[in-house]
Amino acid sequence: MRRVAKRRTGFSLVELIVALTVAIILVAVGTPIFLRAYRIYELNNAARQVADTLRLARYEAIRQNRPVNCMIQATGSTPPTTNVWVDSDFSGGVANGVPDPTEKIILLGSGGNLTSPPGTPPPIGSDIGSLFVYPPSPTASSVKFDARGAVNPATRVYVFYLDSALAPEAGYRAVVLMPAGTIQIWTADLSLSWQQLR
Repeated sequence: MRRVAKRRTGFSLVELIVALTVAIILVAVGTPIFLRAYRIYELNNAARQVADTLRLARYEAIRQNRPVNCMIQATGSTPPTTNVWVDSDFSGGVANGVPDPTEKIILLGSGGNLTSPPGTPPPIGSDIGSLFVYPPSPTASSVKFDARGAVNPATRVYVFYLDSALAPEAGYRAVVLMPAGTIQIWTADLSLSWQQLR
């Protein structure tokens, strides 16, 4: 009987080291790209959350057939955060101005938070005429919707600016609230070249 030599299968030490080296290089190259994409996503998501909260305030005003406020209030925590909520809790016919457990509240943080106007506003359009472009305070302000869902006062176009403390290179976002209650979201790089976000 002839003996057949058994071959061992598997990786040699050299093959394993080469494979690990290639994997480490790919992770080192891919991680910054992934983090940048994730930071841009966070900033876009924060802008969409602000837009959705404004829409909810408008719908609540129409549904309840009375004025409803969308409130903005910065907190003193580190890192700074901002509460944005629909103040629909009425006692004695007046909103209380305090976020309650029954109200929709979003929390904006360092991944995307309200900021002061960076400079040139987005090109909203020539159809706004003589309306006043108004950037609300990123630390304490409110937007009032009347019972029809229109912005009160109707002479303002509200522009909420957002940026990211974690990724300043992600640029800016702007949530534009027109007097009739329609909302646009704009994006800009650091040179403030604005484009409407779809």
